[in-house]
Amino acid sequence: MKSEIIYIAGLDSETQKEQIEQQLLTFYGVNEVIVDITQSQIKIKFETPASLNNLEKEVYDLGYEILYKP
Repeated sequence: MKSEIIYIAGLDSETQKEQIEQQLLTFYGVNEVIVDITQSQIKIKFETPASLNNLEKEVYDLGYEILYKP
């Protein structure tokens, strides 16, 4: 199982947090999603067939900008 953090811009409400969590949990292979509003990040645990690229694309499609941090 992989554990990743996706950093995003534009996250500022509990409604948005719930929307992201619900949407990502529909992916086959996603085991856990924790959205942290104060840190603007999504902590996600998943396994194949889910992939980080597909999950980032889904967050982008929901209207959020993906931020890449080293």
